[in-house]
Amino acid sequence: MGAKAGEGEYRYYAIQSDGDEGPLLPNQHYLGVDAVAWFLNREDGWFSRWTASGTLEISLVGGMERYQAALGAFELRGSARTAPVFDRPVLPDRNYRGGPITLCVSLFALRRETAVAGLLKGAASASLGIVAGMVETASLAGPQLVLGAAGASLIGGVSQLLTSSPGGAEHLLGQGGLEVTLSPEQVRGPMTYLLFHRGTPLDPGRLAVGTSGALTYPLHDGQQLADGAWILVRLRRSALYSGVRGWFDRERALRAAVENIVDDVKTGALDAAGALPRLRPGAGGAETLFDDLRALRQIIQLDGAIHEAEAKLRVAGLVKAFAEARAAIERHAAAAERHAAAASPVPLARGGLSGSAESFLAEADSVEPPETTADSDLLHEQDAIADARRAARPGQ
Repeated sequence: MGAKAGEGEYRYYAIQSDGDEGPLLPNQHYLGVDAVAWFLNREDGWFSRWTASGTLEISLVGGMERYQAALGAFELRGSARTAPVFDRPVLPDRNYRGGPITLCVSLFALRRETAVAGLLKGAASASLGIVAGMVETASLAGPQLVLGAAGASLIGGVSQLLTSSPGGAEHLLGQGGLEVTLSPEQVRGPMTYLLFHRGTPLDPGRLAVGTSGALTYPLHDGQQLADGAWILVRLRRSALYSGVRGWFDRERALRAAVENIVDDVKTGALDAAGALPRLRPGAGGAETLFDDLRALRQIIQLDGAIHEAEAKLRVAGLVKAFAEARAAIERHAAAAERHAAAASPVPLARGGLSGSAESFLAEADSVEPPETTADSDLLHEQDAIADARRAARPGQ
């Protein structure tokens, strides 16, 4: 049957599920944390009298950033041993600013009481909301301290609730929980799993992660781990922000406006003289799209939720879009001028055509049939010039 929950050795195990892509890098990666699943090995009768719950605390940047969350309260019925919490995001994608990563997990059981269970579930929802708010509103200096204080106060209330609960609480991972500190060199792929375990010591070489439907769980020797008490935590690493920022729609609208100006020039709805000033700094108090770019650029650069590398990439993409739009409009204007010049009649000099005129008319003879109406009109004009050239030859 294995060790009973609340007994055995305290251990943690790192399970790297993907290939090695190098260490976690400050200002170039995001770090997210999920509570994947947790398990208690107790006899059936125990679950009819007890409710299970837990907390997870994450510390980054040498303790300057602390995120604390309650995991709720779950009543396990019948032969169930795995708590019904799957892939719960605790820390959304956070701009990793450097330093070690510390995680502290508490897993406990308390006498079943409807009122206490309801309070724990409410605390879990509120604490996760606070953590998300800390990430969403972070400045370049870090999350807002007032939100961090609110999260700490909430988790402190949960701890107080546990100590005052009728019958007390049984700490399954120790009185202070199980804590581990990782260096950025240990987070080397898109997903790194941490198994916090109290029970029979396990062979790290035999550990893996498996899935069955919606459940992700640890495997030992190819079998789902059913020993003692454990909680599986996932560290997610990514290079691009997976959430939504308030300025995303503004960025998209600006790109669309630039593309529309180029399209209007190509279709003749707008000429280059009217289009190009919109893509340059405004003069005389007039606002242009380039002025919008300047304002948006500053918003992106000062957004603490986006890491520096992605902020630079997004700003560079907008600047490039403006440069390419101006170049496209200028090319179109130059092509239109060449077509207009080619369509103008060439004056005949006394005594015949000049060498340059002869060369131009020779090129006109070799023009391929056009595909558009405008090109067809141009070809007729070129044919007329060619007829005039032949009529002006000596002896005709």
